[in-house]
Amino acid sequence: NAARAFTGWTITQPIPLYPQGHFKSEFQFSQGDHDEGEKTFLGHTGNLNGDDIVDIVVKQPATANFLARHMYNFFVADEPQVPAWSVEPPQDQETIDTIVKAYMETDGDIVAMLRAMFNSDSFKNAQFKKVKNPTELVAGVLKLVGTYRFPEPGVVAFGAATTLMGQTLLNPPTVEGWHTGKEWIDGGTLNERINFAVNEIGDAGKPGIQDIINRLGAHGGSVSPEEFTDKALDLVGPLPVDDKTHAALMEYAESVGSLDFSSDEAREEATPRVIHMLQMIAATREFQFA
Repeated sequence: NAARAFTGWTITQPIPLYPQGHFKSEFQFSQGDHDEGEKTFLGHTGNLNGDDIVDIVVKQPATANFLARHMYNFFVADEPQVPAWSVEPPQDQETIDTIVKAYMETDGDIVAMLRAMFNSDSFKNAQFKKVKNPTELVAGVLKLVGTYRFPEPGVVAFGAATTLMGQTLLNPPTVEGWHTGKEWIDGGTLNERINFAVNEIGDAGKPGIQDIINRLGAHGGSVSPEEFTDKALDLVGPLPVDDKTHAALMEYAESVGSLDFSSDEAREEATPRVIHMLQMIAATREFQFA
């Protein structure tokens, strides 16, 4: 019956692509092709047309739930992939219900849904709950190392890096888009993500790395292993890590001893140690989240 309601919906015949180039088609309703018979759809009966079907669908609680979960997944925290939603409940049903309520009370006002979500405690407390997509990871690393702060030749080459990580820019695999969250990570893509970050951070001449080294040695004295570890995590993020990760970073910091920034020679000696610490942080599980 829904298909019958959409009879007569079509598009104008587009002008051939070549040699004139691209011309867009426009929607067209062909009254003679429309089924004027009585139809029943989700409890509504009448001579329904396509607009009626859309109006009926957007008023369904299922539509509100679907949109709310997509918003939560995009802005707050990773949810299971869409095909699993029919069997896996939301991880934060209370917040989803709040967003759904805003939708139902405002006749589907998307702005009201966003306002309800952004004002929720879940959104305000959501840190490092989403796996960075390849573009976010590449952009974040470039920002960290301080390169390409302004548009300049060469930046487009980093599109190849995101492709190796599983995201070809502007070319999703299907109309569904990319599967996000943990789906970004497998043995191959994780290696690409870590190698990219480690290679970019490994260049001490990059302005962002120089800035981190300058801030670590701002007082010109000695930096203890514990201070070295905590400051490095703060300057990279700040990036909270679990006890196991922190212990591994501390083990390295203690193995190289206190850093000395009292002279240019001492600073030069400390630089590779700082870079290695930053590379270790970039290789942590926590660095993959935003």
